[in-house]
Amino acid sequence: MPVKLQVSKKRILYTVCFFFFCLIDQRIKTTSGLDGWGETFRDLTGVIMAALILSHYHLNDFRKRKIPYLVWSLVCVIGGVVFLLKGQALVWFANDRAVLVLDIFLFGIILIHTFTDLILERKRPRLYRPFALVWLIMMVLMIVSRSEYLWPFCYLVMFGCFYLTDYTAAEREDLFQGMLDGIILGFFMLQGWCFAFRPYDAVRYVGVYSNCNLNALFYLAVLAAALTKLAYVYRRECSRWIRLYYWLGVGTVFGFLFMTISRTGWMAAAVLTLAGLLCLWRVLPRRNLFVSLFKNGLIIVLCFVLTFPLVFGAVRYLPPAFHHPVWFFGEWNENKVHSWDKWDSEKFVNLDRLMRSASSRVATILEPVLEKIAPGGEAKETPDNPAKTSENKTNQIEVSPLQQQLYDEALAAGFALDRADRGNALLVRKAIYRYYIHLLNFRGHPDSEQGFQIFPNQRIGHAHNIYLQYGVDFGIPVMLLFTVLIGWSAVSFVKEFVRKPSEHSAGCLLFLLIPAVFGLLEYCWGTGSLAVTLLFVIWQRVLCGDNT
Repeated sequence: MPVKLQVSKKRILYTVCFFFFCLIDQRIKTTSGLDGWGETFRDLTGVIMAALILSHYHLNDFRKRKIPYLVWSLVCVIGGVVFLLKGQALVWFANDRAVLVLDIFLFGIILIHTFTDLILERKRPRLYRPFALVWLIMMVLMIVSRSEYLWPFCYLVMFGCFYLTDYTAAEREDLFQGMLDGIILGFFMLQGWCFAFRPYDAVRYVGVYSNCNLNALFYLAVLAAALTKLAYVYRRECSRWIRLYYWLGVGTVFGFLFMTISRTGWMAAAVLTLAGLLCLWRVLPRRNLFVSLFKNGLIIVLCFVLTFPLVFGAVRYLPPAFHHPVWFFGEWNENKVHSWDKWDSEKFVNLDRLMRSASSRVATILEPVLEKIAPGGEAKETPDNPAKTSENKTNQIEVSPLQQQLYDEALAAGFALDRADRGNALLVRKAIYRYYIHLLNFRGHPDSEQGFQIFPNQRIGHAHNIYLQYGVDFGIPVMLLFTVLIGWSAVSFVKEFVRKPSEHSAGCLLFLLIPAVFGLLEYCWGTGSLAVTLLFVIWQRVLCGDNT
């Protein structure tokens, strides 16, 4: 019998919270850093996490012991006013100071309540202590490292309280479904805004971000949510129209992912899709495995083919209809589409250019020699030849004496590359990893001690690998513990799904695979980013077990 879907008030709240996580992710990666809004949205992560935790509490919980809460409120009111008026030396922007005051107030309330439950009332949630201990050690080592980052301490407090909150089974169900619904809502809202204000004038589609890899990373979260929803509607025996909606949704997300021409995004999407199809087969084990994978994989391909013309048409033709282009910090240049450009301007990317660029990127994966050699022996001078165009740009852009000096030093140390190697993705990655591996130690490095000039006009500021970056930031022990936690939680989700197939363990595995796989070749996130937030959220299931 089909199950009637019901929506609770808490699920609506959780949906809104995870939508805001998507919005925070977009804003911190596109703001200028000159007005404090990047820091403001980053710190709003604490406000949203506080809302998730406080949703579990009841008003009567605070009435039992009023004095601590009243004292803390008074301290925050007085201290907050002073900080807002006089705290410019510590935090320059007033908008960020206001959010920090709210963060401190809310988590002070939460810490008082958590302490009361654990110590005074002895309400101790059941935790998987070995995993919790490894997680705690990793966070402490991150805090005492030389990185100078404050976010490990903030995440220790935020997610420590989150894990110690004894959610009911109904609340965990609402939280999980709210996470999926919030990410999908974020996709509709952000992509809808993008259709109106972001013309398609860069062949690698950046969408609502300013970088194609960041855009692909967001689409991967949406893909994981859509695949999880697909398993959910099948297990709940929802109508065929709802199933068709999510099949088409998966195909649509693949269309957007394809347009990013992010090879790392494509690789991660392939792994996510295979894992999602295996989970779908396990939820409905009525067919042969290979038949199920082939049939459902064919459905995804068909949905991609059917929806891609609509995806490309919306990306290419809707923004010119509104004709109010919006640029993020550092994007403006004469080659971008402006409000006075016609809808058929040559600045817009057409389908032929997209397909040629995508095929060129695929060719660099398959061919051992990345540069295309013309019959005459000279490199082809085409817009889709990354080696040639990159070399031309390198020669055209003026290089400052300081950049040249840094490049010469890096070249002498064996880390920089010759200009001719600019289009060789393998050599570039090898050089980056070689440099960051040599930085590894036991206590990490502050950001000021990282980065090198790989080319005269290009500086590499991160390791393009989340595991290696954690090692450089926080030390080798943190890198090892982080890797252990990723592998441990993956095995835990797989075992749980094999034992008791559900969309919960399947969805957690899919969200875990995003940093685990995408993070092998990129490091495109920081504090407040959606990928890291979701990683810490899904770790709750390993720590607290299957109570749904």
